[in-house]
Formats: sequence, structure tokens, C-alpha cells
Amino acid sequence: MRFPFAFALSLLSCSIAFVTIPAQAQTRPVISEQLSRRADDVLRLLQGEPIEAEIFDENFLNAVPPEQFRTLARQIVTQQGQALEIASIEPRGANSATLKARFERSIGTIHIDLERQPEHRISGLLITGFEAAGDTLDDVLTAIDALPGRQAVLVRRLDDDDQPPLAALDPDGRYAIGSTFKLYILAELDRAVQAGERRWSDVVQLGPKSHPSGISQNWPDNAPMTLHTLATLMISISDNSATDTLIRVIGQDRLAKIVHATGHRKPEELRPFLMTRQVSALKMPVHAARRNAFLGAQPAERENLLGKFDPALTLTSLDPRILTNRPNFIDQLEWFATPRDIIGLLTYLYRNAGEDTRALMAINPGIGQEAARKWAYLGYKGGSEPGVLSYNFLLQSRTGKNYGISVNWNNEEQALQEGKLLALTTRLVNLLAKQ
Repeated sequence: MRFPFAFALSLLSCSIAFVTIPAQAQTRPVISEQLSRRADDVLRLLQGEPIEAEIFDENFLNAVPPEQFRTLARQIVTQQGQALEIASIEPRGANSATLKARFERSIGTIHIDLERQPEHRISGLLITGFEAAGDTLDDVLTAIDALPGRQAVLVRRLDDDDQPPLAALDPDGRYAIGSTFKLYILAELDRAVQAGERRWSDVVQLGPKSHPSGISQNWPDNAPMTLHTLATLMISISDNSATDTLIRVIGQDRLAKIVHATGHRKPEELRPFLMTRQVSALKMPVHAARRNAFLGAQPAERENLLGKFDPALTLTSLDPRILTNRPNFIDQLEWFATPRDIIGLLTYLYRNAGEDTRALMAINPGIGQEAARKWAYLGYKGGSEPGVLSYNFLLQSRTGKNYGISVNWNNEEQALQEGKLLALTTRLVNLLAKQ
């Protein structure tokens, strides 16, 4: 069942991509009279006609009152320009269809469901994304570069080392990468499993616990968990407690070696390999003296200091307001890499990762499903905190080409609008699928 309120929810998370509407096939499903009429009504709605009460059924109107619908429709027009036409109708039966609506700056994909009985009013309306025709990689880079703060992009073919980057913006800049660092942990687990040193089925105790994101912080202390479960949580939902458990199990030496093996230009910046709880706790005012001592130490000394400080870096010392309100020491207490470092990590995974690791990376595509389906394989890991966004993809096209994408945005002064970068990144990913 398509819920009537899906329209409202989808509008808040829609993204922009690239598309060319294909030529109509020689034979097409028959478009029912009611679908044709209601498709025209959708266009009228998007053009601002107040006809909601006439064309939506009661359940839809109860979930999305007319004024709320009009507000959302105005937001679309502000972002995409005026609605111009319904470019195509693809029936999925007599009472449901996928519409392509052409706007001044994009093409929107809209799913509609109708009541089965006359008047065949609209019972469900879902907008799944916007696709900007006529885009180029340079257009997207220009738009990313215009965002407030510092931005970086690197796009490379991974199966052709001699080819220059397909897109580059500050590729050697040092950026806080948030939870993207968890890919280093995954790479080391993969290496150890393939070397026979570990098995995905190995069971370890959960802990130390960290703060969300994630779910395992609410599980019993010392719960037995397999390495595969921990890695799945870490990559698919960025579970911090699973991550910190894996850091404890793997150890600093092995993590340092994998950072070096993937070609990080300054691997000492990721040693010690900080747990999520440790990073967050060191940002708290109560730990100011410990923070200053840690940041003032040489890389070789930091590991000893961290061991000394760790018992005091408790979850109870964290103030969520400091973690969520604005950027906080993101230039000093974070995990750092350049886009070139991250592409090096993605290249390592492309060349070495086993099927289990590739499958873990594909659980959460990071972008809309319509964009993800354009690829034969899409692996993703992102990272975020106030002032930090990082989107990273390992891709294989349907023609067999392999790509790595790293998109990063830092702003030390203000929190970031994730939707803006996600929309631009989706455009970039979809443009690449056309190559």
C-alpha cells in the first residue's frame, strides 16, 4: 500500500540527479482515461491551482491538508522552477503510474495511485527525486565550490591508473572526514579475514560503549557479537559502539599499518586511531586540560596520553548540546584525510576487498534508490557531525567501469545543510553513470 502521506515525507528528502527522458518504445501499456486525467491534475497542482479537495481522497487530505500540500509544492517550484508539462506516463496498471514532470530546471519522478472506484481520486502521491537535464561535472563542481566553507571533490577511474581525475576540487586539502574513517577499520578486518588471521564469525564482547549514532549502545554490556555483525552495524548505520569495539579488538598497530597500506599521505594523523567516544569526550569543557595536553603532544606521545586519559573520558562527561549545536574543534579533534587519501582507500578496497566486505558497503547506498539502481555495484560510507560532511562511493557501472568518488565539506563556523550537498553529490553520481 502506498501511504497518502508519502508525498510530504518524500519532498523533505528529494535529491537532484541527471537524466535524459528516453524515446517512447514502439509498444506501450495502455494509459487509462483516469490516469491521463489525474496526471493532468498533478500538473495543475504543481502549477499552483487550488484543486486539492477535488482530486485527493479523504485519507490523503487528512494526512496532508491542502495548505500543507501547497507549502510543499511552493518549495518545489522555488528549487526546480515552474512546472511545465507531464513529459511521460508509465502505467503500472489501470490505477497507478509513474510520471515524469518537466520543470524549468529539472525533471521530477512522481508515483501516483488512484482509488479503484469512480471518481478515481488520488490516494497516494510520492515524489522520489529530481533529475537535472543538461548538467555537467563542471557544473556540479562549481555549485559545490560555492557552498560556504571549504569543499573538496575527487573522482577517479579505479581501473585505469594512467587516466587523470574526471573531476577534482582541492584534492590534496586536509579535511575532517567524520565516520568515513570507519572504512579503514573495515579494510583491516577484510585483510585479516582473507589472511586467515580472523573469521567473520569470530565472537567478541561488545564494548566499550559509545554515544549514538547506532543502536548497540542500548544492548547489554559485553554482549557477544560476531565481527561480521559489528562491521555491518559500523558501515550500514555508522554504529559508534560497534566501531569502538572493533578498534579495541584490532588494536593500534594493525590500524596504523592499514592506514599506511592504503597510501594516506600523513598516516601519523590517524595514530592513535581515536575511538568515537574519545573524540567526543575530549571536546568537552570538563576535559579542557586533557585536550590541551593531547593536542600539544607529538604524535608518538599521544598514544600514551590517550591510554592515561581514557578512564576519565566517560559517556557521562558528554554534553549533547556541545556535540550537536555547532562545529567543535573539527580542525583538531577529528579523523583527517585528503580526498586523494580517501580515493587511495577506495582503490585499496576495489583491488582487495572480498565479497563479504563489498556486500557490507552496499547495504546503505547513501543516496536515493533510483540513483543507486543505475549502477551494477554501489558501495558507500559517509561521515557527518556539525561542520563536517563526507560522502564516499565505490562504484561499478553497468558497462563494467569502476570509479571512486569522495566529496567533502568542512565549515568551522557553522553547521552544514546536508540536503544541499547530498543533492549535488547525487547529481555527480548520476552524471558519472552516463559515462
